[in-house]
Amino acid sequence: MEWNAEKVKETVQANRVVCFGKGSKNQPMCGFTHRAIAVLTECGVDFEVINIFDDPTIRPALVAFSNWPTTPQVYVDGEFIGGSDIVLEMFESGELQKKLQSSAAS
Repeated sequence: MEWNAEKVKETVQANRVVCFGKGSKNQPMCGFTHRAIAVLTECGVDFEVINIFDDPTIRPALVAFSNWPTTPQVYVDGEFIGGSDIVLEMFESGELQKKLQSSAAS
């Protein structure tokens, strides 16, 4: 099935934590995706990684959905958190862990 903004929305809503990036959890294909996956792994949460290279329709659908031009894009409980820099900053400040803990409790 071709990806569109609705399919991105369904994926984001179906997964508590999801990262759209280049490559997979075990084999990231860019440094930014690697960083985002490393941070989420360090947080100890279950998360899905959607490889934007798996289908050429994913990236345009993702950009249409988020209005954000770059990857990776990390979502928690349906909310766009940001890319690797923002996720790393949130992790270093403890804000990401709090967000993940509060969402797990609800």
